[in-house]
Amino acid sequence: MNIRMLLSLLLPLLLLASPIIIIVDAYSSPSSSYILKLQMVITGYNKSDGMFNTPYGAVIDGNGRIIVTDNLNNRIQVFDSNGRFLFKFGIPGYDPGGFTHPSGVAVNSKGDIVVADLHNYRIQVFDNKGTYKLQFGKASSYDGQFTYPISVAIDSRDRIIVVDTYVHRVQVFDSNGNFLFNFGKEGSNDGEFSFPTGVAVDSRDRIIVADVWNNRIQVFDSNGNFLFNFGKEGSDDGEFMFPNGVAVDGFGNIIVADTFNNRIQVFDSNGNFLFNFGKEGSDDGEFSFPTGVAARGDMLAVVDTGNNRVQVFKIIMRETELSKDEGRSSASLQLLDGNDDGIIDVGQSIRAIVHSDMSDGNARFIWMGPDGSIARDTTRDLSNGIVEDEFAPSIEGVWRVEVELSNGSKIERLNATVTVIPEFPFAPPILAGLIAIVLALFYRRVEKTKFT
Repeated sequence: MNIRMLLSLLLPLLLLASPIIIIVDAYSSPSSSYILKLQMVITGYNKSDGMFNTPYGAVIDGNGRIIVTDNLNNRIQVFDSNGRFLFKFGIPGYDPGGFTHPSGVAVNSKGDIVVADLHNYRIQVFDNKGTYKLQFGKASSYDGQFTYPISVAIDSRDRIIVVDTYVHRVQVFDSNGNFLFNFGKEGSNDGEFSFPTGVAVDSRDRIIVADVWNNRIQVFDSNGNFLFNFGKEGSDDGEFMFPNGVAVDGFGNIIVADTFNNRIQVFDSNGNFLFNFGKEGSDDGEFSFPTGVAARGDMLAVVDTGNNRVQVFKIIMRETELSKDEGRSSASLQLLDGNDDGIIDVGQSIRAIVHSDMSDGNARFIWMGPDGSIARDTTRDLSNGIVEDEFAPSIEGVWRVEVELSNGSKIERLNATVTVIPEFPFAPPILAGLIAIVLALFYRRVEKTKFT
């Protein structure tokens, strides 16, 4: 049996065995290092399963499930990573497990689903199957209570971070809903808010807030101390018109739903503008008042509220050279693998090599998995301006390494990503089935030849 005949037998089987993903279009930054491909659109306007009435927020969990707050249908809907409807939970009402316009949603390390139940002035927590577990909060401006909790995020300690819009503040709770502290007040100075809405947490537990009426994004440390902000009112690159949603992707970039400009804007971790995409419309890749954005690993989900749909994109980072902090050019880091193409198999080792003008000091290497969790955190001595670390990722997806160089008087931070693919392109049962079919067809051909 020649190669052409073998391929003709395998190709239809491979197509049937593969998930159906529609890639419609691609969007990229001017440097072409950051590319978005539209994978699927989850759409429909009514109360049927899998359809929406003014969806608002979304989150992607560790299994790649897309969880959406279906605001005016007063329910939460859960889809698999291919956009297929799995289940829903919640009904209109005030009882535990009921909703009145749910808005923000997040997932903790256990897979529990945390929902900002906007007009019930509370936060509700469900397990990963949608079973009610607990709630906290009531209508009040006192600490630990809410006046329109609109968005929620979870940090590495499973603290629950809630944007309390009408009191112009952010409140922080432990995983059981016990109040810890809050920060912010009404105003336009650093650390002040005017009707904040979206919130996200990055790998360093920095709290990133969409400050809507001030048309900016503000960034705080894990204790609520102001770090920096970026953006102003307008429609040029890096400017906003009522930004609602904010997320952090697997590469550390900050993604903002620029709602009234009907577009998505992408910034690096320091708030430097990278690129934007989208315009007003209802075609694929266009938006009508996008509100929520959710990112995990190389997936980006945009809640296209005015079009009653969710658009899901795949993020591709082409470059393997590390980016550097602004104003610093004395250090570089390179990822080396067997093919030197930024793609490795599961279990294959990859080396991160740093070259720096620092003659001594140390380098902290942090390796993070596709879900943002830290798989390895080690510090190595810098000798003669070179230091390296080696790691073998254990699961497929986009992995990230962050390096912090320090010699006591100078600090430099770098980062890079690598795509990890399965060791075999097919799951073992599928592969075994394909081999069995090919062997059967080959045996049948041999028998036919013998008979002839």
